[in-house]
Amino acid sequence: MKCKCMIVNIFMICTCLSSWGQQSSEFTLKGNVFTPEYDGLYIYLTRMDVIFRDKDQKLDSALISNGHFSFKYHWTGEPFVASLALPPKDLHFEYGLPECLCIVERGEVKLDYTTLGVHLNGGVLNQRYDDCILSKSREIKEKNNILIAQRDSLEKLHSLSIEEMDRFNQRIQVLYQTLSPVYIKFVSDYIKTEVGAFFFFYYPESFYSAKVFDNLQALVDESYRRQAKLKEEREKEAIKHWKEAAIMTDVGHPFRDFKCKDIDGKDVNLSDYTHSGHVTLVDFWASWCMPCIQELSFLKSLYKSYHRRGLNIVSVSLDTKRKAWGDAVKRHQIPWTQISDLKGWNGTITKDYAISAIPFIILIDQKGKIAVRNLHDNKLENAIKKLLETGAK
Repeated sequence: MKCKCMIVNIFMICTCLSSWGQQSSEFTLKGNVFTPEYDGLYIYLTRMDVIFRDKDQKLDSALISNGHFSFKYHWTGEPFVASLALPPKDLHFEYGLPECLCIVERGEVKLDYTTLGVHLNGGVLNQRYDDCILSKSREIKEKNNILIAQRDSLEKLHSLSIEEMDRFNQRIQVLYQTLSPVYIKFVSDYIKTEVGAFFFFYYPESFYSAKVFDNLQALVDESYRRQAKLKEEREKEAIKHWKEAAIMTDVGHPFRDFKCKDIDGKDVNLSDYTHSGHVTLVDFWASWCMPCIQELSFLKSLYKSYHRRGLNIVSVSLDTKRKAWGDAVKRHQIPWTQISDLKGWNGTITKDYAISAIPFIILIDQKGKIAVRNLHDNKLENAIKKLLETGAK
């Protein structure tokens, strides 16, 4: 399928968008989900910040009824990119309806969810976005589905060799690379607008060739360039902190103390529960984490077998809701100390210990040094036995 993008003079585009930004505009969106599965749920229209995701702004919500929803939104300014998404089922699980992007502009737009992706119809910018990018994405997904079906059919006949799998993967990779030219064309046409800037920064620098990236970056608004630079510096600092934390909390280093609250809301430190001559198992978990819950029976057996011999356990919850945390502790009858800052992954605790997944175990020896980092099952029990036997001598 050839991209339907027409060559548009950038000056004319910017002039058009500028004139839109000088008066109040009305954007109407009519969405079709084509299934009653999501009836009764509210879908949210969120303004996407060009650079920082934590600055995205929820604008409105609409009830899905009989597989349909609609928005009518008034604003003053130039067109911008917005997302459409259902809220998560809970803190960690999503509904099946994928998040999608549209452009808030003057006029009426129709949005259809299809098995191959979203289809936009209407409006100037949304129509070009669909003609250039979304239509190509749907084409790629359709061809990708065919390749996967071919691969699955062959696998039913015989186990595919590494070489055969590589050939399929290469074909799929080449297929997705066909999106780049039409995507860059769309970005180039609108690079001096908020819409173009958003799509330019949506993919990392590696998505573009060095020459294309430099040319587009030179055209994008300077304020966005400054924000992108700031984001890049923050990300580098976060990576640096993570690497340093991984070293400082490796085996042989003293444990890192932190402040939080106990299950009753009292301010405490981890060090309040680590005592000289005792081994302390620190279990990072959450009420919503099924592998964490499944590991509880094993931890209970360790606690029962070794607590009197000098093993203490402290659970650090990554919950963000006190009730969910407290209810889980009661429901599973966890007998040892429970603490949390109720900030989940947004707190500093996981960052200071370089933790990216839970359950995660830290074992602190009798002298306050980290003896084990993230061992489980028999290996963890053997490490506990060895520490307790060594300390008893």
